[in-house]
Amino acid sequence: MIRSADYHRLAREIEADAAGTFHRLAVLSTFTAELLRPFLVVECQQLGSRVLPWFGPFQQLEQMVLDPASPLWQQSPDVLWIALRLEDVDRYLPYEAPELGPQRTLARLDAIRERLIGLARAAREKHSASILVSNLALPSLDVSNLFDANGADGFVHLLAECNRRLAGELAAVVDAHVFDYVGVVAQSGSRGWSDPKLWYMARTGGSADSQIVLARAVARCVCALIRPAAKCIVVDLDNTLWGGVLGDDGLEGIQLGDDYPGNVFKDFQAALLGLRRRGFLLAIASKNDEATVLEALASHPEMLLRREHFAALAVNWGPKPEGLRKVAETLNIGLDSLIFIDDNPVERAQVRAELPQVHVVELPPSPLGYLEALRDVALLDRPRLLDEDRQRAAMYESDARRQEVQQKTTSVEGFLRELDMVAEVGLANGKTLERVHQLVQKTNQFNLTTRRHKLDALRRLMDSPDAEVAWLRLRDRYGDLGLVCVGIIQQLESEAWAIDTLLMSCRVMGRHVEDAFLAYLADLARGHGAIRLRGSYAETAKNRPVRDFYPEHGFVELSAGPGERTYEARLAAEAFPWPVAIRRLEPAENVHA
Repeated sequence: MIRSADYHRLAREIEADAAGTFHRLAVLSTFTAELLRPFLVVECQQLGSRVLPWFGPFQQLEQMVLDPASPLWQQSPDVLWIALRLEDVDRYLPYEAPELGPQRTLARLDAIRERLIGLARAAREKHSASILVSNLALPSLDVSNLFDANGADGFVHLLAECNRRLAGELAAVVDAHVFDYVGVVAQSGSRGWSDPKLWYMARTGGSADSQIVLARAVARCVCALIRPAAKCIVVDLDNTLWGGVLGDDGLEGIQLGDDYPGNVFKDFQAALLGLRRRGFLLAIASKNDEATVLEALASHPEMLLRREHFAALAVNWGPKPEGLRKVAETLNIGLDSLIFIDDNPVERAQVRAELPQVHVVELPPSPLGYLEALRDVALLDRPRLLDEDRQRAAMYESDARRQEVQQKTTSVEGFLRELDMVAEVGLANGKTLERVHQLVQKTNQFNLTTRRHKLDALRRLMDSPDAEVAWLRLRDRYGDLGLVCVGIIQQLESEAWAIDTLLMSCRVMGRHVEDAFLAYLADLARGHGAIRLRGSYAETAKNRPVRDFYPEHGFVELSAGPGERTYEARLAAEAFPWPVAIRRLEPAENVHA
């Protein structure tokens, strides 16, 4: 834990280091927020992101947001935090509420909510920055009563209703998110949140200690918005998922159940299962006998995590780094997408040394601290939970069945026929844009240009008459694989269009899905009168498997620059046919919405 006095020194060192680039965080607040600067800089750095905060003038939210030439927009921020507090804008409302009654109290709260929504919408019109909006907490210096929550129309419940409405309306603003200021204050303790002297003399955001807590929470949100979350949590077994050593203690001897210490491990399993429901994959890397482990997962009566909950297993007597490599290879994801949890500090040290890309959770010696350690993993922060996230684990389960079929089938053509694939293609709209954005941000391997368009930029392309944002969703006899392809084409001239973005989830590589999607993009370009289609390949460390995609599909190279090649193909009627192994389906309303 960093001491408060060290933050200023560390922040100066970070800001003075010219190596690399900074992301920019803009802060508009109704309190004196500049004191958060060193804490924000250091906390973001500890999470792996270099962030440079900028603070708008005190209490000038509308002035900064509404003026397109304001200093705010000159910063071109990556993230904008709108930090408005109830005590700053309607200080005595909690005291007046009993006399006002519920309707007039809620009307005053709704006026603040409408102000926040208006600011978020105006900011979205001006810039593509991700937006954080603080929800409203009870003022920490107010006189509270233990029975304040007793009345159904009491102020605490009206404030909660206002925050619920705020979350609902903010979800309709592209790339805008609630910063749970209420939760941060509650977890820290509202009674010591504010320092009366600092509040009355300088209108600060809290006491010295609470400023660190607030900055840490903001830093986690900012980092979650500027870098993708992890994909898979890889866990050890003995003394991690259960107490004891399975090979020594036997199935009956491991500690797992509703009494201490087994209840500690059972709760840890429940937390992991909850993360799986939020779209994170689970895997095992354990030095154990696989048959014994499978028996434990299947037959122990207190086991919450069963074999079907794990997308990959690496259960053997080899080193843990090899196990993690096997998991990444099985799931076809990068090592930097893995989070590793193991009670043994020697195993953790070996993984850190050999696989620095993997995030290793530092578990405490006592399992009583496992849940807190899991809660502190910032790579598990996911701003928005999409349907594809909820279904991800089930998708990987169906992948295992596909692999079984593939191993039994003697030819690729036979395997593809057995899958009975159906591809739905369409144009992005309000229902699909979030998933399109998610794939644009995180897809690396099958991604021809790796252009990371922000959500607002995608919306502008989606609404442009000179561009199309397209997608492909795939399903087969074993399940729905979800939206797996994204393509963006733009007009170059009257008879030529260019592929700005072409990407596909690596989970469906080798099934001619890319051929089907290219056929759809070609059809879209023909529909606009194009007779030539141009594409580019910008090489990265991860997308080399698709470096020959365009030549293999009949494109001719036009130019080759540093790190990028440009290709072009004629759009004859017979060019880019739809593959016979995939049935094509288009939505009834294939229009922008």
